[in-house]
Amino acid sequence: MKRLFTILCAWGFLSICVAQDAHFYLKNGVQLTRDLSTIDSITYVKPDAEVVLPASYTLTAGSSARLSYMISTGVAEEPITFMSTNGNIAYVYNDILYARGAGECIVYTTYKGVTSSCVVKVEPARKMESLATLASYAALATFSTSEIGVYLSQALTTLAKTQTALYPYRNGWNFGNDIHPYISWYNRLAIPTALQVKSEAQAHGHKNVELIARTIQLMVTMLATDLYGELPKADLDMYIAPTYQTQQQIYDWMYQEVEDLLAAYQSSDWVNCPSNLALDTQLDPIYGGNLSKWASYCQALKARLWLRKLPNWDNTAATCQKIIATVNAALTNWQDPLYIYSGDSYGTSCPWGPSSPWYGGIWGNDLDLSVPTTFFLHGILGSIDGTYLPTRGYALDPRAARMMASGNSQVLLHLESNAGIEDLYTTLANFPNLYSSSNPYTQNSGYVALMTKEELLFIKAEAQYWAGDIQGAYESTLAATKVNMERYGLDESEILSGALGSNLKNQYERFFSIKLPNAAQFTLADLMQQKYAAMYLQPEQWTDMRRYNYSSSTNGIAYKGVYVYDVKHVHNGRNSQFNNDAANFCLTYSLHRPYNLYEPYWWTAENFGINASLSPNAWVMRLNPSPSEYSLTELQRLGYYTVDASGNAELNPSILTKRMIWAQKNANVVTCADNTPWK
Repeated sequence: MKRLFTILCAWGFLSICVAQDAHFYLKNGVQLTRDLSTIDSITYVKPDAEVVLPASYTLTAGSSARLSYMISTGVAEEPITFMSTNGNIAYVYNDILYARGAGECIVYTTYKGVTSSCVVKVEPARKMESLATLASYAALATFSTSEIGVYLSQALTTLAKTQTALYPYRNGWNFGNDIHPYISWYNRLAIPTALQVKSEAQAHGHKNVELIARTIQLMVTMLATDLYGELPKADLDMYIAPTYQTQQQIYDWMYQEVEDLLAAYQSSDWVNCPSNLALDTQLDPIYGGNLSKWASYCQALKARLWLRKLPNWDNTAATCQKIIATVNAALTNWQDPLYIYSGDSYGTSCPWGPSSPWYGGIWGNDLDLSVPTTFFLHGILGSIDGTYLPTRGYALDPRAARMMASGNSQVLLHLESNAGIEDLYTTLANFPNLYSSSNPYTQNSGYVALMTKEELLFIKAEAQYWAGDIQGAYESTLAATKVNMERYGLDESEILSGALGSNLKNQYERFFSIKLPNAAQFTLADLMQQKYAAMYLQPEQWTDMRRYNYSSSTNGIAYKGVYVYDVKHVHNGRNSQFNNDAANFCLTYSLHRPYNLYEPYWWTAENFGINASLSPNAWVMRLNPSPSEYSLTELQRLGYYTVDASGNAELNPSILTKRMIWAQKNANVVTCADNTPWK
């Protein structure tokens, strides 16, 4: 389990700190001294060691370094905490320093009640190297949002149903305590860095850099508000003394900003500005400074933003046509915006990969502790439960074997979301290995996609559906699904030629004949379920599910009479013979609330629905920001927390069910089986 580290306020240390070597005593006072001025990462294997940091340390702006230790045997008696004095060090946490601006600052370290300090000198980086740092934060924001959503959308769960874990959306669904995913990528990393890059770019007339920074700021803001709703205003005081904006204000800004950006991308004054900086892949790892590619990505962000109008906010024909036109414009010059990791060192591994990424102690993935859910693997992907040899590792969807590899049992095992494992003899190793070498996301040298072509095609399909063009929606869904297949190495022409074997050819043809046979049988559920599969490990998976309010027959929420997350064509589970033909995919699986949502795990399903707070409609719609990360006064004002007589913050659990502005009830298209409030 990952350790929880506590961030302490820097100014509380000032009276007792001096500029000398910082000493961390572990157990027996044995001293181990190492010069850290020339390396970014060191490992101490002895648990009984004294770690000595230099009195001064030099770091390059826009980079990161690990200042302390990693223990491979033994555990420190208490965490080491870090904090810096000014903004030159953007963030210090879990023994990692993120350098931002040039200058000098003091890093304070505390262990076993003793506080020490060392001087950190941040040297100027290559001109506008902070743009590369901002790009890495964009990838971090995408990963972090996806990592949250993959559990809340019920694609993955864990073997345990504990309520004591750091992240309740992973292995416990009791959100009643101040347990939360950190959002430091927004208010401490991405947005402050975006503001800095914009300021530096404006000072030097680098309008191309400013455009890219603003585009990333827009993208990160969209991700953050779709997780938390209200956000601190994006300014230099957003962490120290935040003032909050409503989600409506944030969306008003985003709708205007995306139009301003697209106008600038079309303006010669911006694109061909004589003072623009020559960019390469080192400064711009996404597109290498190609503004036409960035303009297409900005169009894609506009399409994603306008998709929020559907189906509850504004699903008029005009809105749908605007979305379709925007997608078409984005696809004209499209290239997936990928942040690619080399995977050859501690700081360059993909965050979804099996190696601990360099920020792994804070945002690292838990794929090694997770398993696919029944909803995802058995329902969406169509796995066959049986242990009969021909069916081992088989699923209707050929992507299943590429997304994950069969475990020791050679069967694609799954669990109900957070029900926990009951069979003591069933181990994690018997479940699929989620670090598949065939999955481009889960390799150390993999990538984080800021957006994909298939997402754009699904956006178009949804707009076509709500515009009444069912044939067009079907064709776009078909195309999007095939593009996603290609991402996993499943090229249609190669498969149908028989070059990859007759079994895969039959599986591929069987999948499309069952799941997407023709436009006449096509429904909204078919569209959104194929997008759900394609958005595995992507941010939109959970956003989509919330836009449709977890629509299923179990909660009675339907859109035009369709339960979006009732999965048809689920295998009947027979294992006496190789029953993988269409006739045996005859069951329906309905999405339902995770086990022990809001309640301790020992509460039974029979208790759900006794009162309004346990209603089938009481789903998680947003996350609770922590008072340690945000202003408690502001969080009280917004209704997230109350303060008891002792001054302790207490979460208002009902805030978690408050729908985003894009998920509120539209009486024209959505029905609800009970009277659960929609605001």
